[in-house]
Amino acid sequence: MPSSPSKSLKYYRNILLETKSVEIKPIKDRDHPEIILYHSLYIHQIISQEAFSSRPYELKLLQSKLQYNYSDYIDAWYTIFLHQSEDFSHSWFINFDNKFKSSFPYWFLHWWEKHGPVDEILPVSVLELIRHYTKKAKFSKVDLFFPKQLLFIAKYKVPWILKWSYRITKDARIFARQFSVKWWDKFEVDRIAKYVYNDLPVEPMPRPISPTGSIRSSLSVEGKSKAELQEIARQLILQASQMDDDEDNDSPSSSSC
Repeated sequence: MPSSPSKSLKYYRNILLETKSVEIKPIKDRDHPEIILYHSLYIHQIISQEAFSSRPYELKLLQSKLQYNYSDYIDAWYTIFLHQSEDFSHSWFINFDNKFKSSFPYWFLHWWEKHGPVDEILPVSVLELIRHYTKKAKFSKVDLFFPKQLLFIAKYKVPWILKWSYRITKDARIFARQFSVKWWDKFEVDRIAKYVYNDLPVEPMPRPISPTGSIRSSLSVEGKSKAELQEIARQLILQASQMDDDEDNDSPSSSSC
């Protein structure tokens, strides 16, 4: 929950919006526009502490005149998802914006573990693309600290759905919030596959070399001079002689007792 009465959901939402970190859009019911079915959230950038300020606890001002520091900025990434409907049917459609290119601060690892998609919900075709990306892409030293799944999803803009509800432990002593993630079934995997393989082409399999390929390439006699024909004949005789020697060497030798 918000740590201060003045730090409401609106307060944290404004931090992310005014820093141009995200774009949030409510998707409403067509027949009942007062009902919000879900929110879409597109990630534009994730500001590092260094980019925010040389002093992490430096206060900045929102348009509402409320102040915030970098700690509030981090909290906003978690608190923003606390919006919920009365029947707990609300969800978040999350994706990285097409222009997203910023790096990830280390605290975002925890956010990803809590709110990001897991392998269990990803289609096999997406997992194959991630494996190909992991094998072929070049990563910076900083990238090595982050899951390849995160780097792939951020680069190729793969969306997912986030929901939460309350659960009660077996002993009925703890009432806790539980997040869950879901795959968006309408996503066209083929659309990003072409970009993945264009960026990271599959190496072609080497073509097998025919042992008689050099002979076949020389069998055409059309337009050849007499000297060229004689050379072709010489090569054929030499090749035939070598084949006879190979057959002699491959034949089993006799032994006497």
